[in-house]
Amino acid sequence: MSLLDLFEYTLKFNLAAPATATWIYMLLIAVLVVFGFGLVWGKMWNREWTLGGHVGSLMIVLLCSLGAAYGVFNLQGVSRMDDWFQEQRLTLARSIADSSRFSRSVLLSTWDQIVAKGGQKGLPPPIEGGNEICLGSPEDAYALASTAAEETRAALRNKLPFSLGIPMSTRNPTDIATETVDTVRFDASRYPTVVAATNEWSSTAATLQANHALETAYATLKPGTQSLKTASLILLLSSLLIPALAIPLSALADIKINPKSKS
Repeated sequence: MSLLDLFEYTLKFNLAAPATATWIYMLLIAVLVVFGFGLVWGKMWNREWTLGGHVGSLMIVLLCSLGAAYGVFNLQGVSRMDDWFQEQRLTLARSIADSSRFSRSVLLSTWDQIVAKGGQKGLPPPIEGGNEICLGSPEDAYALASTAAEETRAALRNKLPFSLGIPMSTRNPTDIATETVDTVRFDASRYPTVVAATNEWSSTAATLQANHALETAYATLKPGTQSLKTASLILLLSSLLIPALAIPLSALADIKINPKSKS
């Protein structure tokens, strides 16, 4: 991922997952540049100094205040990414698995795959409002898990961070299904069994698929975050250094032009 892509992603990330502290820090640094450097710092060199009478200096200060605020904006985004991705490991899969739309889609697709085998007698089809399905064998459980993995792949495209344009890598649904069946370890002697739309196979498959996608997304971002942090620090320091040097020069030049204002 290029540095420009990271700048773009961080911008979208901060806007989509805002943190109050980020906006407070941006406001504080912008105020520091405008009032600290633009006014107080100028008056230390020339008591008659004002930004209002110096359009060039005013533009420099305003641009530097925006640059400093944007530097802080990116630094905050980078510092939050690690914790945010860890939080998503706990919440993303659950938000998908607990979604009624997801559960219904998985139930309907699985029903269509296994209904021809029979075994659904007495259960209303999902298309008619049914909320249960009968798994007659481990193969049916495998079909359920595979469908859940595929539906999770579709659901992830509309979830952060993938909705921001981060490349999404997912596992083959059949591999997820195999691991899900091994993880659930349902006793084969208990088949046939009736399960609800929200069930252990679906939630396990969703967790495996979502966590893999998150891990690969983080691995894609992580190598470039140090470069982004360095670039943002350079932007921040430059935005502080430029007015720190430009304002005294302008203030002293103003004394030369207007000697009566000499302190």
